[in-house]
Formats: sequence, structure tokens, C-alpha cells
Amino acid sequence: MVIIGEIMIFCRVVEVMLEVQFKMIISGLGVGCFLIFFPVFLQKKDLRNQEQDSKTLGLGLGFAIVFSILFRTLGTGLDLSTYSWFQCIGWILAVIAAIMIINQLNIGRNIKIEEITINEKPASIWKVLGLTLGLISIFVLIYFSFSSPTIITRWTEFDYVAILVILIIMIALFTIFTIFKPEFFVKIKLWIILLWNGLFVLTLVLTIYCHQISFPPVEGAYPVVVPPTNIIQQIPVILMLILSPIILIDFTLLSRELIKSRPSTWKIGGSFTIASGFFIIMVLSAVFTIVSDYIPLVGPFFRDMIWFVFLIVGIIIFLPVLLIKKSSLIFKKAINGMKPKIIIIVILGIISIGTIFSAIITEPYSIEQATPGNSIKVLSYNIQQGINEQANKDFDSQFNVIIQADPDIIGLQESDTCRISSGNTDIVRFMNSKLKMYSYFGPKTVTGTFGLALLSKYPIKNAMTFYMYSEGCEQTATIQAEITVGTTTYNIFITHLGDYVNTSVSRAQIIQQENILSRIEGKSNVILMGDFNFILNTEQYNITTAVLNDCWEVADNSILGTLPTSWIPRLPAERIDHMFVSPGITVSSCRYFGGTASDHPAVMVEIQL
Repeated sequence: MVIIGEIMIFCRVVEVMLEVQFKMIISGLGVGCFLIFFPVFLQKKDLRNQEQDSKTLGLGLGFAIVFSILFRTLGTGLDLSTYSWFQCIGWILAVIAAIMIINQLNIGRNIKIEEITINEKPASIWKVLGLTLGLISIFVLIYFSFSSPTIITRWTEFDYVAILVILIIMIALFTIFTIFKPEFFVKIKLWIILLWNGLFVLTLVLTIYCHQISFPPVEGAYPVVVPPTNIIQQIPVILMLILSPIILIDFTLLSRELIKSRPSTWKIGGSFTIASGFFIIMVLSAVFTIVSDYIPLVGPFFRDMIWFVFLIVGIIIFLPVLLIKKSSLIFKKAINGMKPKIIIIVILGIISIGTIFSAIITEPYSIEQATPGNSIKVLSYNIQQGINEQANKDFDSQFNVIIQADPDIIGLQESDTCRISSGNTDIVRFMNSKLKMYSYFGPKTVTGTFGLALLSKYPIKNAMTFYMYSEGCEQTATIQAEITVGTTTYNIFITHLGDYVNTSVSRAQIIQQENILSRIEGKSNVILMGDFNFILNTEQYNITTAVLNDCWEVADNSILGTLPTSWIPRLPAERIDHMFVSPGITVSSCRYFGGTASDHPAVMVEIQL
């Protein structure tokens, strides 16, 4: 068990240093080791200390969540312990964890399981399986959302600092009650625990469902324009955060019940094998909601169904609570001694205050409005969820592409990084914490669309997102906003059309482009940019250039900058990243550049004022 635990920790600190192909193998090995280590760790717990051990596990999970939030807050959307030289934080924690695991050898030598007398009978395989599924589902839920509050922000448009403050306060309250008032659990009846779970699952699902978007169902339908989030939509997320300590209470009670169940090796091993399969299914289900059009037969079911994935996870947490015996609710023995209690509370207080303070000082804020010169520079960039062309996460290289170009207005595509497929990072928050620009994050991540974002040195007005017909094609949206530079107000549109998924996609893509053009009709000073997934002389391109100018074609200087060799044959004739402007706009230059920081080139246009 100790050897497997040490391998698990080693994999965690090493995998962040590797290229993607090796990262996948090492991180998979690390997760696999955890799924062996954890059940053995529970099975070998001293039954005489099961009350104390389960409380320690609950407190430990609470601290783990707080640390995760702290690192992601300090990293402004990126886990700081996995970034640059800050990886030394991960190594320090790994050394501490390694010593703690080695210490299990000494604990194990002092315990002889066969000599322990206890009244509990070994549980059935079904009970062990149920409890195990509950524990794994708690890990899934934390992994999917609570370990990184920016995810909830991108679901709901709710203030990030407010989410963080509520979550930290609720975890702190759980810790205080567990340490100083363990009898609190005795006073809570089982039916209250069940009701608490039910309300939590309900508010969790409503938090997501209230922000789900219905895409236009038929050809020719107008785009769906979604107004800003209202207070009614925010009520479920507030309630969900207030109810969130039930996750830690469930973890404490389920782990205690599992320890008391005295499962045999084959029971707990088989149960965790099945639960691991459930974990994989939930991960795939969450991914299917994003790439539903690429998965035949199964994929279409998961379109717009991210709420359903969380409902299943919530139910699998709720049902095992029914297996908890009343005796497992009795917590009499607190942590021995006042000094350890004070130390724990002080550490939690420092982390909590540090996290909230970090969130406030790292919150992206805009500089004062820039003073316009003779021109403005507009950048369109598909950042592939922060991944470079070699498929490695590379926020810094993409940031360098942007900062060296020094644009006034930026349109980002594929910026939907607040998902498990990208490690729950938030590249828009990361970028804007450094750029200090006005910003608008477009489609909510629960919609299964490509992420879009608008950043500007000038105030953004009347920003909104509209959603287009997407049958037979990836679901897509467009940002629409107004930006005033000097005396001129520009109508900005940023989009990412669907890719070629099947034979009907070209028709769907034409409809999507028609949807955008219908929103542009009658407007002046239009700047339309994005990854359009169509090349020159296609119907989609022709209907666009009938009303707007292709900047590459009308610019005084059209330049191919630093590009990978493999891209050069495709540019400019087969370019799919475009910028179009109204006929009255004068374009002095259009440039494609960016190196290998992304799998798309950046497109920058300089417009004369």
C-alpha cells in the first residue's frame, strides 16, 4: 500500500513536467494507483478509531478543496502548483504526503485486526458497492466543479469572488463544527441529512439547467439572443453553495460506514473496480456534451444534457446515504487537546483569508480608457483551449503572441477552458489578469459551444451572445457588442462556426453564417472576426463578401508573418480564420502570424480612424 501511495504522489508531481503523450500515461498511472491505494487505506483503518478517522478524512477533503481553490486563485485560473517554477509548491506538498504515507507502516505494525472485537458484522457486497459509489461520486463532483470555482462562474456569470467567499465560509463552518462541536452531528437526524442532500442535488441541477440554452430548432429560424443573467437565475447557485457542506458531511459518514462494514479484500476491491468504471463513464458523459456531434448514436443524446450528468452524480451520492446506520451519526470524540484544534483553525483561517485576498487582488480589472491614435489594431485568435500545436498546454506562448502584437481589441475563439477536458483552467481569466482590459466572456460553458471572449482597451457596451441553428453541426454562438473609439462606434462580432462533422454540415454552416449576417444587416462600422471553418469561394464566403470586405483582400498591406512550415501552403488561399469589415472601413494592414503557440494563426488588422 505504501509503495503504491508513493508512486501515486510521484506521478502527480512529474506529470505536469512532461509532454502530452507522456503526461497522459503518467497521470493515468497516478489515478490508477489512487484507486488501489484509497480502498486499501480504508480497509486497514483501525476499527477502534473509525469515528476519529472518518472525521479526519472529512476535514482532510475540506482542506484539499480549499488548497485547490487557493492555488487556482493565485494562478488566476491556472493551478499555480503546476505552473513554471511554482511547481516547487507541488513538490513540497508531495514530500509531506510521502512522509505521512510512510508513517502508515508504523501505524500498521501496532494494529492486529484479528484481535479487535467489534459488534459490527461484515457488510454485504451490495452495501460496500453502494458506499464506494457514493465516495467516488463525491470525488467526481469535486473534480467537475468545486475544486475550481471559476467553473461555476462560467456556468452562471455569477461573480467569482462572491462564489469563492461563500464556498470558503461554508467549508470553514464545517471544519469548526467538526472540531469543536462534533455533537452537532448527533442532533442532525438521518431524515435531515437526506433532505439536505436532496435540496443540494436539486439546486445543483437547477444551477446548470437555468443557464441551458435552446438553440434554434429549424432552418430559417432567427438566432436566439440570450439576455443578461437575472437575479432569479442566480438564486439556485447561491443556495447550492450554501448547501455545499453536505458533500463533506456525506464523505465523513460514508467513509465511516465503509470502515465499520469491515469489507473483505475482494468486496472492497471489486466495488472500487466497478466505481472506477462509473468514474470513467461520468467523465466521458461530460465530454460527450461538448463533442456530441462526433459520437455516433450516443452523442446526440448528450447534446444540451450537462445538467443530466450532474443529476446522475448527485443521485449516486444521495442514494448511499440511505445505507448509513444511526450509530454512524454519533460523533462524541473530538480532536484531543486544544492546541491541535487551534493550530488547525489558524491554518484554515490563513488559507481562507489568503484565498479571498488573492481573489480580490488578482481579479481582472480594466485600465482607464485608452486614448485613440490614428488607428486601432484588432486581433482574432483561435487559442485551442490554451493548447499549442504540439497539444501541450501553453498559456504563456499564446499570451506572448497577444502582448507582442499589442492589439486594442481582441476576439478569442475556443476559449472554453473551464471544463474537465482542459483541466478546469480558465485561460480568459489568466489572460485578462495580465492584459488589464475590459472583457466579456460569451457563451456559458453549459451550452456545449465553443468558448468566445472579447477583450478591449475601450469600454464594451451592449454585449450579448446569440446562438445559431446547429443541427448536423457543432453548436455555435456569436458575441455581439459595441465599442466606441474616439467618435466612432464599432459593431463587433466574434464567432466560431461548426466544423465539417458530416455531409449536412455545409448546409448547417451556411445557415449559421446567414444567422450572423441577419444580425449585421443595417449596421455600420461592422468588424466580424473568428474561425469560420470555410475557405475562399465557398457559398458561405461569397454571401459574406457580398456585404462585407475581406480584410486580407482590401488591406493596403497583406502580410504572412511567422508561421509553421506546414501552414504556409494553406495560406492565404485556404485560410479559414477571417476578419471582415464594413465597406466604409479603411484597412491599412492585415497580418497572419503566431508560430506554433496554437493550431491556428492569429489574424491582426490595423484600421484607420
